[in-house]
Amino acid sequence: MPLVLAHRGANKRAPQNTLPAFSEAVRLKADGIETDVHLSLDNELVICHNYTVDATSNGSGEIASMTYEQLSRLDFGAYFGAEFAGVRLPKLSEALEVVKDMTLINIELKAPKTKNDLVKRTIEEVYKHNLQNKVIISCFNPDCIFEAKEIDSTVKTGLLYENDDLGREIMNFSVAKYCKQLKADAAHPLRLLIDRQTVEECHGLNIAVNPWTVNEYDDIKRLAEYGCDALISDVPDYCLKVLEELKYERA
Repeated sequence: MPLVLAHRGANKRAPQNTLPAFSEAVRLKADGIETDVHLSLDNELVICHNYTVDATSNGSGEIASMTYEQLSRLDFGAYFGAEFAGVRLPKLSEALEVVKDMTLINIELKAPKTKNDLVKRTIEEVYKHNLQNKVIISCFNPDCIFEAKEIDSTVKTGLLYENDDLGREIMNFSVAKYCKQLKADAAHPLRLLIDRQTVEECHGLNIAVNPWTVNEYDDIKRLAEYGCDALISDVPDYCLKVLEELKYERA
């Protein structure tokens, strides 16, 4: 049965990529979480999906142009519900403390628009928390995956791709071979781009397959039957329930 990773935490029950969302994912017994990391202007590792704070806070502007002190003054919870008013953007270190006992922690690097130490700093933070055996670092940018392996060949990495020019290039070449060339440990495809043959080819080269974002019954069933290793889901509790039911049916 594949692992279930709560996408940006349990983001249907608490504001995405916040400590409450990660705590809720733990409470729901998800196997792990997926989250996103940036570097602030003063080089703090902070968690947010977008490059700007506009969509999920009461502020505006690019994360890379703001200090952590500026970011920490913003409200990242009120947009979701009054009960979450005052929730702030977390540091990666804070998030790792909440999820450290989970099985798999997927940290997506939000590839910087200008070269910085995001990759190096993220790996260092993972080691500070002694979580190197539980973390997989993913990114849509192959250069960041390559950089991570150059810094530490043992760090686990996952190549994200979707249905864009790069994604089509990856699929036309061979997902498994592309990942192997990057020394990536996993492929992280958009759920619609995966078929059984791709999973088998990846597994043949010892590459895991962890698709996103898997919320619907048919996708959960199909991808579990293909043998995917982890499912990244906005609804981890529902995903776990479906997988348990399917396991029972198959037995």
